Amino acid sequence: MATVQNLKKKLQVIRSTRKTTLAMKTASTVKYSRLSGLYSSYEKYEKQCSRLYETYRKEFNSVFCLNNADAPICYIVMAANKGMCGAFNAELLSFFDGILEKEKKTPVIFTCGKKVREHFQSNGIPYKKAYIFNDVPSYSEVSELFKEIRSLMKEGSVSSVRMVYPEYINMIKQEPVLCDLFTIDEGKDEGDNFIFVPDKDTVINNTAEKTFTSIMYKKILETALGAQAATLTTMRSAYDTACEYSTQLETQINRIRQSQVTADVIEISAEYSMKGEK
Repeated sequence: MATVQNLKKKLQVIRSTRKTTLAMKTASTVKYSRLSGLYSSYEKYEKQCSRLYETYRKEFNSVFCLNNADAPICYIVMAANKGMCGAFNAELLSFFDGILEKEKKTPVIFTCGKKVREHFQSNGIPYKKAYIFNDVPSYSEVSELFKEIRSLMKEGSVSSVRMVYPEYINMIKQEPVLCDLFTIDEGKDEGDNFIFVPDKDTVINNTAEKTFTSIMYKKILETALGAQAATLTTMRSAYDTACEYSTQLETQINRIRQSQVTADVIEISAEYSMKGEK
């Protein structure tokens, strides 16, 4: 049976853990709230960019000259910077490993997030460049990544650009997905819903980079939002568990103390009775 002293040491460790998880839960709550607001407001703008691209795919694709079908595929793989978010990173990396096994040519890979970079380094997977975005990514960070990818497209070094990221479904569920940043069909006709000034070619040529950067930025925001949601859920669960275990230990310590006090009282009473009989 554990002594009170041993139980007190365990309780001290649990209380320290509870304090740490509470701090991390609070920090994740703040970041999640900030990202959620940013994502919601940015999503409206990104939907219009996606709609513009969906309508004029052929025109947009011609700007980036993706015409070398023999070149390798470019992958952008995104995960979290930290590991305290449950299975968030593991599911994404396992999903991409499955994709990589099917590739016949060595792809050009850009990693986004410390955990992706560490996974690639530990498994000897070659990658072109690693990007580490802030917990709340900025548009300028994503713009830098897209400019490098655009230069590869102009050189004919890649045949297509694909993104692997955890799609944000809700706070509890994030699902790894693979999507093509560029598609080859001609898009859909939406009639005269768009008005181009001064003309369509000028507008598309001048907005192509911003359009695709916006589409990428939204997916990177999804990754960051999902990472914070997963971290918040994990830390909340860890904090609740620490609180529950702490309560159990306190109860156990109090019961042992009560038993000791009761035993002492009985012993003293017995001694007193024996003295009275004499």
